[in-house]
Amino acid sequence: MNFRFRGIGPIDDAELELGRLTVIAGRNNTGKTYLTYTLYGFLKQWMGWPGIGGALARLAVSRNGRLGESDDIDVPSLTTALSREGNARRRVSRATLSEERITIGATLSRDFSTTRLAHVLSASPNDFENSRLSIEWDEPFPARVSRRKIPVTEERSLSIEFDGSQVIWSLTGSPKASVRHIDLEHFVSFAYVSLLMSDLPSPFVLTAERFGISLFYRELDFTKNQLVELLQKLREGDRTDRHGPFWIIDRTMSRYANPIKDNIDYTRSLPDIRRNESDILDARLHDDIRKMMDGYYTISGNEVRFASRRRASRFNLPLHQASSSARGLSDFYFYLQHAAHDDHLLVVDEPESHLDTENQIALTHLLAKIVKRGIRVLITTHSDYIAKEINNLLMLGRLNLNEEARRAVGYRDDLALEDHQVRAYVAGDGGLHPCGVNAYGLDFPVFERTIESINRRAQRISAKVLEREEAG
Repeated sequence: MNFRFRGIGPIDDAELELGRLTVIAGRNNTGKTYLTYTLYGFLKQWMGWPGIGGALARLAVSRNGRLGESDDIDVPSLTTALSREGNARRRVSRATLSEERITIGATLSRDFSTTRLAHVLSASPNDFENSRLSIEWDEPFPARVSRRKIPVTEERSLSIEFDGSQVIWSLTGSPKASVRHIDLEHFVSFAYVSLLMSDLPSPFVLTAERFGISLFYRELDFTKNQLVELLQKLREGDRTDRHGPFWIIDRTMSRYANPIKDNIDYTRSLPDIRRNESDILDARLHDDIRKMMDGYYTISGNEVRFASRRRASRFNLPLHQASSSARGLSDFYFYLQHAAHDDHLLVVDEPESHLDTENQIALTHLLAKIVKRGIRVLITTHSDYIAKEINNLLMLGRLNLNEEARRAVGYRDDLALEDHQVRAYVAGDGGLHPCGVNAYGLDFPVFERTIESINRRAQRISAKVLEREEAG
């Protein structure tokens, strides 16, 4: 799938195709964060909009009131059949589903651009009134789509799937638990749109602000509680009063873009999610972070702690007293243990931050392992070490080495990446520029130009030093 961004911050016009691993490099203030936050906001929020039923209605209007080609059934009829029989079917071709997916995608992305984008970025709507996100697909609708299950009540669920020739809705759970017709009609529409958009990943974000969040999330909670207590003691006044408490709390709680808020909420929830198991827990990828940090993380009560494993200097500290590198990887560590899902797009801003060069390479290996387990990854980076190591893994993919040959070139684990899995871009000049691919991997000119420049200066200075030594 391809996403197009227009008029968003420094981005004039940019196209982004998601790979299994997507890398966006570039200089500061070129729009990388605007792109990732906008994409995250759309993927996070489209499913929760009340306008999904309206989007489906507009689809029906675009087809002269009909949902598709043969054996068309409108939503009320589908709902009636589902209530009576426990299932409903609609015969439909992949071509029709492909057309409907394009129409629904255009409607949802347009609604997001006009009503939600500014909110996601915590900005004034006037600042983004001409901003647009759109989505396109280069491939037809999948031949089959695995069953998707949507809770309707505590006792009943609605599942939907496409078996290649028909869409099938099934109502499961206790038949004694009744569902109101109007509610079921909503879920029939919601399930159908979810099926059409089923290849959109669910995003999970680790922002560049994760270092500060690990330090101050307790203080943020304290401040929030103080404001709530203040409001409870005061009479409700005019919300538009710029000196009133509701204006104050609105201004206080809306300072952060949605990805940052979600990152804060995730960090706050760690004491609760530690009971969950991630979909990739069996791979024990969090052990890679143990090795990188030579330590591990625990949760004691509501406090996250970092414990060193070094023999010479063992310690066990509250996270806010640990190093910046330990703080920056804590959310990642718990994500791999408790939060990772197969349908995720893991978005990581500047994964190299506060890491030495050896650990930047180790983290690149970890990202490759996550990709090989089926989770999509999107990173923004300023690290030429990460870029070069990704190229090494791409070259490994071309060589297809056996274990012995792989170890001979310095790789114990199978980290090889295939060309079709990776997409890379350089942000700049108001857009995204795809990185070319050759026999040695991806071309990252933003790094190559800088390295060549510093090498030329080093050679000139070295020549001057040599001249002085020879002269004197």
